[in-house]
Amino acid sequence: MPFAAAFIFGLGLWLFSEIFVFGLVADAIGVGGAILATLLTSLLGVALLRRLGRTARDELKAMLKGGTSVRLAPGALESGVLAAFGAVLLILPGFLSDCIGLAMLAPVLRRPKRTPPSAQKPEVIELSPQDWRRIDEADRS
Repeated sequence: MPFAAAFIFGLGLWLFSEIFVFGLVADAIGVGGAILATLLTSLLGVALLRRLGRTARDELKAMLKGGTSVRLAPGALESGVLAAFGAVLLILPGFLSDCIGLAMLAPVLRRPKRTPPSAQKPEVIELSPQDWRRIDEADRS
């Protein structure tokens, strides 16, 4: 039951925040402007979601038609899911969800994570002269 209570509390807090931010925006640009902005961001979200779906469908058709194996670039699936979730958040009414959705659509956040050079295997290990010694063939066996 604690999870359900936390979920309901979080949902209520999110709805209250959306209404509060809508009131702030409506105060700044007017109620008509706030409603128009909400409708425009929802239409943008629908258009983006349709484009993402169309792109995915075309790539799937090309793979099936060409007989090529399915190969996804590292992070491509994660990037696509983030973009789709961002588009869905744009469709939902509210300016907070729009801000989060736009952030998820930003290429900087969707770029695949690269491993830092320190985490990669080094090809060359630098040793000082006192850290190594020559091993003769007889010593190897």
